[in-house]
Amino acid sequence: MCPFFETPSTLRYQRTRHTSSTMHFSKFFSALALTSAVSGAAIQNEKRAITADQMVENIQKITQLSQDLQPKASAISTDGLGFLTSSPFQPVIDGFQQIIRVAQDDIDSMSDSTQYTAANAQPVCDAFSDFVVVHQELLRILIGKSGLLESVFLGPVAAILRSLEEVVDALAFGIIDSVPSCQADATEQKRDLDTTFSKATCVYTPTGPLLGGVVC
Repeated sequence: MCPFFETPSTLRYQRTRHTSSTMHFSKFFSALALTSAVSGAAIQNEKRAITADQMVENIQKITQLSQDLQPKASAISTDGLGFLTSSPFQPVIDGFQQIIRVAQDDIDSMSDSTQYTAANAQPVCDAFSDFVVVHQELLRILIGKSGLLESVFLGPVAAILRSLEEVVDALAFGIIDSVPSCQADATEQKRDLDTTFSKATCVYTPTGPLLGGVVC
C-alpha cells in the first residue's frame, strides 16, 4: 500500500479526532470566558463598595479642589489682556477638569444599592453641605468676572461649566440616594447649587445674559 494513501476508515478517524479536539477546545475557552466574566464581575462589585468614611473623604477632596480654585478665579482680570496668547480663564478651566476627573472616579466607586444608617449618613450630608457652600462661592466669583472679557474667551468656560455640572449632578444624586435620613436637606442644597450653575453657564454663554430677552 502506498504510504501516502489514506483509507476511508483512516479519514473517518482523523475527522472524528479533529471534531473531538475542536469541541474540547471550544468547551475550554467557553469555560475560561465564563470564569473571566465571573471574576470580572466580582472585582467590579468589590471596586464599587464604598464606606461612609470614604464617601466623606471623597467629597472633602473635591471641596478642597474647589476651595483652591477660588483665588485663581479671583485673580482673573483684564490687565495685560492685549499681550495674552491664552485665555485668562485657563487656570480655572484646568482646575475644573481636575475636579471632573476626581468626581468621575468617585462616581465609579459608588454602589447603586448603598444606603447608610442615620449615624453614618450625617457626616456624609455635612460634607456635601460644605461642598455646596464652597462650590457656590467659586461659581459666584466666576459670575462676577464674566463681564470683564470679550466673548471669544467665554465659550470654553461655558463648555467646561456644563461638563462640570453634569458630573457634579451625577455625584450629588449618588450621595443623595445613599443618605435617606437627611435626603431632604441634601436635595434642597443640590437645587440651590443647580441654580448657581445655571446662572454661571448662562453668563458665560455668548449672548447668554440676554438670550431670549431673559436676564441670567
